[in-house]
Amino acid sequence: MSSDLLRPSSDARPSSDVRRAEREHGVFRRRLVGTAAALAVVAGGFAVASVAQGPRLEGGQIDAERATRIAGEPLTLTVNQPVASLDVDAVEVEPAASATADAVDRSIVITFEAPLDYAEEYTVRVPGVVGTYQGTPATLEYRFETPDEEVYSLLRRSDQGEADLVQRSSLARPETEVVFTAPNIQEFARVDDILTVVTVDEDGRNALLLSQGDQPQPLELALPGVGTIRDLAASTTNPIVGFVFDTPEIDGVKQYESTLMTLDLSGAAAAAPQPVLGLDGAPLRVAAWAFVPGTAALVVQDFDQSLFLVDVLGRQPVAPLGVHNEIRGFIAGTSDLVVADPDRGAVIDLTDGTTTTLELTSAELADNVYPGRVTMLDGASRYLISLVMATVEDGRNVRSSMLAEVDADGELRQVFAPATETSLIREYCVSPNGRYVAVAASGDQARPDGYSNNPGYTDTMTSIVEIATARTVLSMQGGFSDWCAD
Repeated sequence: MSSDLLRPSSDARPSSDVRRAEREHGVFRRRLVGTAAALAVVAGGFAVASVAQGPRLEGGQIDAERATRIAGEPLTLTVNQPVASLDVDAVEVEPAASATADAVDRSIVITFEAPLDYAEEYTVRVPGVVGTYQGTPATLEYRFETPDEEVYSLLRRSDQGEADLVQRSSLARPETEVVFTAPNIQEFARVDDILTVVTVDEDGRNALLLSQGDQPQPLELALPGVGTIRDLAASTTNPIVGFVFDTPEIDGVKQYESTLMTLDLSGAAAAAPQPVLGLDGAPLRVAAWAFVPGTAALVVQDFDQSLFLVDVLGRQPVAPLGVHNEIRGFIAGTSDLVVADPDRGAVIDLTDGTTTTLELTSAELADNVYPGRVTMLDGASRYLISLVMATVEDGRNVRSSMLAEVDADGELRQVFAPATETSLIREYCVSPNGRYVAVAASGDQARPDGYSNNPGYTDTMTSIVEIATARTVLSMQGGFSDWCAD
């Protein structure tokens, strides 16, 4: 038999290839149809998910540092579509903070009604957000952290023949470091990491020094003349410091007498001190003054007890605020000025000029307890008060002191008492956010430190205390906290 008979004929091979190709084409067609069907299901799933998930958060923006200093600071949340509605009453902030919410186009604005805490992580949840493209509500969540707060104090050692020190610590990192040293430091104020320091020489004349963290040597600033400085203070939100300046009398005339000067630190080099001008365009003679939190304005009181609101940048005219006996500072983080008169206390809202009489409930005190300085914690009823207790032990008078909070019902709660029973509170100042207080105390045997302007006491310690919990967060040697120079 011929072997050719066993070989497939040339006519038979094409027929087999065609059948194989048809089978493979059928498999490909079935796979293609199956893949297309699967893709359609997936695409349909994405479409359903897109409709079901509602609005999405694209980002948020807040000036976290300013939010720890000023009430009313906004957090702006950006959404991927215009907002039709949201549940404004269900907005949550953790840790708890009072806030309001509003929506404008693709933005949701959360406004914090009081300054936030330092070195804290906040979570904001906004439920019930409905967009204009889908009717499905969504809950948006955003987290942010607030910065730590640095705290400064002045440790005087001139009575021991050593240079004085400005020290720095912080609430989250309570280690203390020296940031400036010089003989005979009268006072200091700070703007961020810039220190403005007043020193006094043996003749009682002042020098004004400027020191920044990265500069090896301080810069001595030129004053308008030879003279004395008092009441140095810095804005908590703007690069501006101020002080009251006096020059000696020459031929019966003083060039500057109790003149308030301001110094702009925003440039590469500090500008020359400029006098604050009154309604008549002449430099104001100032008995007391204070920066308005969150603004470039200040409040001054002249020697006739008239009050004025002055824009340091000159954008607004000087505005009279009436006549009052005493300026008692601002409610922390607000432009609400507390004033005192013989018959009442009041709060002036500088945003609209309205005045509200303070109706404070007095706490019941024992006959041997004497009230001291009062500092308002809100615009209604809560305040801090320093108290001194006098007793007789073994035939001698013994004094002790404490700082207390009084609420709307007149209930008194201790916030701080010195560790040594006979130590006395010399000074206290509330933090810019109103949540902490710096308390300077020294023993009843402490001596005056010998400074004629801005005098203090030897052996002083400053404690930083959380007002709500009465917890001492840190302690530093020295006094004159920078919170007292605002």
